[in-house]
Amino acid sequence: MSQRNIFNFTSTETDIYDFLMSHKDEVIKSNLRNLAKTIHVSPASVLRCIKKMGFNSFYELKFDFRNKLQAIHVYGQSDHLRDHLIDISRDFFNRPLLDQYQNTITDIKNVIENSKMVFFFGIGTSGILAEYGSRQFANFGINSFYNKDPYYPFQLIEKDISSAVMIVLSVSGETHEVIKQITSLKNLKCKIISITNTSYSMVAKLSDINLSYNIGEEVFPDEINATSQIPVIFLLELLARELKKK
Repeated sequence: MSQRNIFNFTSTETDIYDFLMSHKDEVIKSNLRNLAKTIHVSPASVLRCIKKMGFNSFYELKFDFRNKLQAIHVYGQSDHLRDHLIDISRDFFNRPLLDQYQNTITDIKNVIENSKMVFFFGIGTSGILAEYGSRQFANFGINSFYNKDPYYPFQLIEKDISSAVMIVLSVSGETHEVIKQITSLKNLKCKIISITNTSYSMVAKLSDINLSYNIGEEVFPDEINATSQIPVIFLLELLARELKKK
């Protein structure tokens, strides 16, 4: 898929792009009119976005998505899953990443440099990466902490923490416990930075600043979310190094 026009997207086209990249199964099964209705935009807006992505038609987009999702549907065959992981990584790193994220990263640097405390929060796999992110920041001389407890009583804190920053990690951006914790911290005037798969999730919308990586989700039987976290690791390490520069 061509990425050459992605940075000429309007805000509406960015939302459409996020949805298309994160709901490939749904896109494949849908028609243009119903898909536009789901995203709450016009069919013409979807087509404009698709053409900026480098496709000549909705059919061509669906054909590309179908080919790229074949590895996921052959669940349990390690060769297919390995190839799919390579495809996801190649697609992500083939984007002009620094151009894509630079303005947002500059905003994040300004917020963190003006804060007195940085702590990471996540649940499950995101909790493990919250710990990793905190350690990476510490490796580069940035004082940071992490919390993996979805029921930590932030709502009972009475002290002003408006000088604190929470970096929230969430793949779906829709986990109830994460949203509840963010709400509690926003009530305490804490700044919220989130790293999520899409920019239209509830966590992203509640955040002061959001970084989204926009790759297809991999959800296996028993609702196991195995979406690759390679982009998250990259963004955490990029942030740590950018802050160290200052």
